[in-house]
Amino acid sequence: MSGVINMTDKTSVTQRVMTRLDIPAEAAAAVPRITISGGSRVLVEGHRGLLEYAADRIAAAGPGCRILIKGERLCLVAMDRRELVVSGKLWAVELE
Repeated sequence: MSGVINMTDKTSVTQRVMTRLDIPAEAAAAVPRITISGGSRVLVEGHRGLLEYAADRIAAAGPGCRILIKGERLCLVAMDRRELVVSGKLWAVELE
């Protein structure tokens, strides 16, 4: 295949550029990135705001989904417009 990219197919162009630049698919897609550490800490990257806050459940808006964190003694440790960190005894992290 030559270095010429057909500009008539946007999906194809995006996929080809991402492949050539070695960019992971989740970086281009609007998806949250969730990292759980040791059953007591959750980092959510790519959230779109807090929806619910209680000691046993914290919900955040995600791109096209709702992120629900369930547990005991949950606490919002840090939050900015892109990331949030929750600590406590985790039971589940669900995407709705």
